[in-house]
Amino acid sequence: MGSETPKDIDRAAIEEHAQRIAEQTALRKVRNTLDSIGASEAAERRNLRRVLIACALLAVLGAWLVWGLVYGDRGLPKQPPMKVPGTLQPKH
Repeated sequence: MGSETPKDIDRAAIEEHAQRIAEQTALRKVRNTLDSIGASEAAERRNLRRVLIACALLAVLGAWLVWGLVYGDRGLPKQPPMKVPGTLQPKH
């Protein structure tokens, strides 16, 4: 161990430093990838929330319109009540 030359020590230090730099670069890439995945998931959640709110509003509006057509006065024109005779007339 004491027989290591300074060139071997320098080479070992350089290799160790290069390994550390490579690991830090890889960790940075992983963090950036995770950040971009998190950002895209957050955007998907926002879009899903907007779509669900729009669907709920359209469902409420549709139900209100159907309710108004069925039970409102402005729906389909109503026929006047039919008069039923009190007695039947004999056939000739």
